[in-house]
Amino acid sequence: MAEKQVERKIEVSKIGKPFKKGTHVSFTFHRHKYAGMVEKQLQNSAILNFDDEYENTTLAVDAKGKIIISYKKMQLLN
Repeated sequence: MAEKQVERKIEVSKIGKPFKKGTHVSFTFHRHKYAGMVEKQLQNSAILNFDDEYENTTLAVDAKGKIIISYKKMQLLN
C-alpha cells in the first residue's frame, strides 16, 4: 500500500523572508566564498544549489551540488 507523503508547511523565520526560492545568494564556508540559488527554504536555513562556476570544487562535489546554509550566513546577490 502506497502512503501519501504529506508536505508540512514550513514557517520561515523573519530573517529568511528575503531568501525565496530562486534567489541568487553568496555565502562563506570555511573561509571560502561561494554562490548559489535557493532551492528550498527551511525555518532557519535554506537548501542551496551551487552556481556552475563552483560545481567542481571539493565542497560542491562532496555535498553533491547542494548545501544547507543558515540565513545569517547568506547575502543577496543582484
